[in-house]
Amino acid sequence: MSTLEYTISMLETMPEDKLREVQKYIQYLIFKDMSDTPMESFNEDVIVRQLTESMKKSDMGATTPADIVSRRMKEKYAI
Repeated sequence: MSTLEYTISMLETMPEDKLREVQKYIQYLIFKDMSDTPMESFNEDVIVRQLTESMKKSDMGATTPADIVSRRMKEKYAI
């Protein structure tokens, strides 16, 4: 059985409410607007510039210890 055949057989036996959920998710994937994503797209020049600045700061000692960063992440994002 191919992946397509398997997928179709699953959809044929799926309850109506679950089919609507699948449909909504597929529509989201197809039609989502990239402008509402939290990550901003950067071109190569911007990335290289930011990495260069970051390396300079690191070389000057302007860093934060990993345990402090981890603690802040846990506090901010509850992870």
